[in-house]
Amino acid sequence: MGTSWSTAAAQNEQDSMEDHRCYIKSPVTRTAYEWHLNDLDNAALKKAKRIHSYYEKLHKPRHWLIAFFLRSSKIVSDSVNAIQRGYLDHISAAKRRDIGKDIDEYFKIAGESNDPTFVLRAYSKSKEFTKKMNGDMAKNTYHELTLYCTPLNCNVLARTQDGIQAFITILFHHRLDEQRCVNNITVYRGFAIDSECVLKGYETGAIIITTTFLSTSNDLEVAALFRNSGEDSTKPNQIFLLCTYKIHNYRCTALNMAGISQYPEENEVLIYPYVPFRIISYVKKRIEETGKQQVDVELEEIGDDYCDAPNGVPCTCDI
Repeated sequence: MGTSWSTAAAQNEQDSMEDHRCYIKSPVTRTAYEWHLNDLDNAALKKAKRIHSYYEKLHKPRHWLIAFFLRSSKIVSDSVNAIQRGYLDHISAAKRRDIGKDIDEYFKIAGESNDPTFVLRAYSKSKEFTKKMNGDMAKNTYHELTLYCTPLNCNVLARTQDGIQAFITILFHHRLDEQRCVNNITVYRGFAIDSECVLKGYETGAIIITTTFLSTSNDLEVAALFRNSGEDSTKPNQIFLLCTYKIHNYRCTALNMAGISQYPEENEVLIYPYVPFRIISYVKKRIEETGKQQVDVELEEIGDDYCDAPNGVPCTCDI
């Protein structure tokens, strides 16, 4: 017999409780957002620098003996296994069905061939997987940097951190160097949010780090279409954002998804998590036809000199 409605509802409720449970203090619900504001002591910037340094060093050439013991040649297959067993296997059956079995085949090929491009194809193939992964990444950053949680005292981190770290590990692999952006580029991202409260503190001059993988486009019209497609007449407080990212690639900042994405017409560029940006323009306006608010944000990538600045004061040198 199939699962009864009451059993499924109880399982979904339990999943929701486990997703939000935290032994320090955590709001019952939290809007997962894609930016995290830097604080006075530059903790967010310092963490971003440490994370990028760690993942970039992870894939550097090593002495053959060290590489043997670290299983460097198996890093993609080992990471895929960690994602499947340590992350996907703990997702409820209902959510797992939404994510779809299509990505399983890509993960299988990636593990067998040690080819990270198939992991990117899986990411591009399933919008539900993308949504789930990025939502958990945003929550993890909030728990780590705002609530100062660790996997020992926070079920949110304990359930998701290992699998997400394995996914990030794959996307720093040197076999993706051909897709890595290396020059100064400008990309755009459009989307809608339900309430202005999640934008508190974001203003011209503020410094943020990305908390998720951000799908952007080098085509402004594509970004505008995504922004407008998020309109929901049942949400009167909706705000529409159009973000312009000026990328300098001071680090592993972005991947060109051309030739990999399931939607090549979108001209997608994928920005990595934990990349610091400074907001150089933040403009609010009102849409006359609907009365809803629109925010145009321009951000510019900053270098590690901000991370190393004493007393939380960014240096004023040119970047």
